Parts: sequence; C-alpha cells; structure tokens
Amino acid sequence: MIKRVGVKFCGNCNPHINTAFLLEQLKNSSRDMKFVCWEKNKYDILLLLNSCPVGCATRPEFDGPLVIVTSDSVNYLPVSFEKIVNEILKALRQKF
Repeated sequence: MIKRVGVKFCGNCNPHINTAFLLEQLKNSSRDMKFVCWEKNKYDILLLLNSCPVGCATRPEFDGPLVIVTSDSVNYLPVSFEKIVNEILKALRQKF
C-alpha cells in the first residue's frame, strides 16, 4: 500500500540545503510513498523539511506520525548530507 506523505517546507530564510531538490530525490528514491502538499491533501505522515539547522518550520495540527528534517539531522539525530535521503526514507518507513 502506498503511503501519502504530506510535505511542509520552512520559509527558506537561511538555506543550507535545497529542500526542493531534496524532495525530488525522495520522490525518485521511493515507490512506496506519494509526496503531497500538506495544505491541499490528506496524508498518513507529515514531513517537515527545514533548509537550515534551526528547524523553524511550524507544525500544523496533525495527530499522525511526524518526521522532522533539518540541514543536518533527521528527527534530531545528526546526519551527513550524503546520507540524508536514505535516513529520511528510513525514518518515514519506521512510521508506517
């Protein structure tokens, strides 16, 4: 079953990574997930993509599972940029 992942971006005021490019990499690396805009769709998991280490993206009201990404962490665990796509996918799959 394909899981729907609602994606919310930060304001991108101090970008350390390109979160739009990161999302494209996630889409291309996963066949068991569909990434959708958090505002316009229903979803099973919420993914907050922050482009710097601060992680200021606000959390919308959502009672389901959440994965928080910053430029150097996934769910507050340090991750190198080279491994961030795989670590995000792993964190999302753990929430299924």
